[in-house]
Amino acid sequence: MKLLIISNNVNLRSRLSAALMQTSALRPTAQCCDTGAAKQNMTSFSPDAVIVDLDFERALDPVEFIKGLAPRYSVPIIVFTANNIPHSQLIGAGAVDVIVRKNDMDRFFTRISASLSNVSSTGILKKNTAAKASRGKLIAVGGSTGSTSALPVILKDIPVESPPIVCVLHMPEGYTKIYADQLNSTLPLNVVEAKSGMYLKNGDVVIAAGKRHLRVFRDNKGYFITSERGVPVTGHCPSVDALFSSVAVSAKEDAVGVILTGMGRDGARGMLSMKNAGAYTIAQDEASCVVYGMPKAAVDDGAASISCPLTDIAKKIKLRMI
Repeated sequence: MKLLIISNNVNLRSRLSAALMQTSALRPTAQCCDTGAAKQNMTSFSPDAVIVDLDFERALDPVEFIKGLAPRYSVPIIVFTANNIPHSQLIGAGAVDVIVRKNDMDRFFTRISASLSNVSSTGILKKNTAAKASRGKLIAVGGSTGSTSALPVILKDIPVESPPIVCVLHMPEGYTKIYADQLNSTLPLNVVEAKSGMYLKNGDVVIAAGKRHLRVFRDNKGYFITSERGVPVTGHCPSVDALFSSVAVSAKEDAVGVILTGMGRDGARGMLSMKNAGAYTIAQDEASCVVYGMPKAAVDDGAASISCPLTDIAKKIKLRMI
């Protein structure tokens, strides 16, 4: 495993590198740099994973720094800090884990090592490159209460040559695979539960796994996903905001975002990021919603390009994407 450690604290990064090479079962080959050389080292060293010390000078915004690394370079990023930075913002920006650094350095090193092992075991470091990945357009869907019934209404009118569709619906752990299998058995599309490292193909529909954030990244092969446990974002894991925020960076104007019936505000902030990046965004209208919470929040925040009935959403998607 090739590991890049980014920290402006020379002593700390040296100690961390030595500790991980001695204690981690992965026996990483570590390279260290400061924040100013981060992007250069990301391209020249091509690490398998990155550890970032966020306790740098305030001239840099920690959230924006992570956003600049995560989608562009497409590697798992573990961050740590001794400061009070909201974990949900860092997870939303693309970090796979957030570690609080305290005075007990042995415990801190053990926690970092465990996080690296988790990244390895989830398969994110072993991306499946056998299938031809989609390089073009992408559809992202989010919803909550009522959305498990709403999504099939859309998918039944989506052709098999459709760009890939990634979905976060607020469902409990254990049910998401059953739901994906049910849809797969009744639709011509390839419906699966999300797994880290999967490259997306046309005709794929990916359902976020329960208690795991689904995010989309893009490299020179195309779009691929991560499915990782993490802290709740906007009160949820998986979070629509986490998905939409990643799509805003990875797909930009090549994306369509759809927010379906549901309670709360999850998705509004991420959809606004998508719209600001050039994506076309659709909110389900009040009359066809079971709960007009999430779509209303998106409309109120100016995140939705249009609002329309559930039965018209597939048509709107096809006009833009197919």
